[in-house]
Amino acid sequence: MPPQVWTRGIASGQFPEDAETKGIEKLPYYISKFGANALPPMLERLGGAMRDSGIEGFSMGGNTGPTLDGHRLATYAEKEGLDKQNAFMEEIFRAYFCEEKAPCDRDVLLAAARSAGLDDTKAREVLDAPTAELGELDEQMQRFARGVSGVPFFIVSDGKKRFKLSGAQPPEAFLEVFEDLGIED
Repeated sequence: MPPQVWTRGIASGQFPEDAETKGIEKLPYYISKFGANALPPMLERLGGAMRDSGIEGFSMGGNTGPTLDGHRLATYAEKEGLDKQNAFMEEIFRAYFCEEKAPCDRDVLLAAARSAGLDDTKAREVLDAPTAELGELDEQMQRFARGVSGVPFFIVSDGKKRFKLSGAQPPEAFLEVFEDLGIED
């Protein structure tokens, strides 16, 4: 996808313009996107995965919104090391799913970056430059977009076999993949 296509609302979902920075209410948005009948099983599955993983405070309150800036920061974080990228993503997920904070809120993104040990000045530079990290992000999206039907999305591979896990998955799903790959404790 060429960089000019990376505009808010196209690359990050269809959100109204006023959702740019603070988002819009999650539940009404998800009902409009997935349908009132599809949402309860999705929420139960996600809540169950959170409980099974020992994550307290799961909530679908608060706002959602375009996540392009978060993806750009995650791409920057990857350059600083996978440990920092993982820490950044954990902070974003915690803020979104447990603290009812919007993933498009600049303050939320910067707090997650700081908590993950990223340089605050560099994180601000990424957010202040609308095209920062788009080239790398575009390459990632092209590589991984095929078959992605939910987030989070994991690809687990030993270099020969490759398994894809989409959406909230219980720990047993990962254990089964690791067993199929011959990975032991």
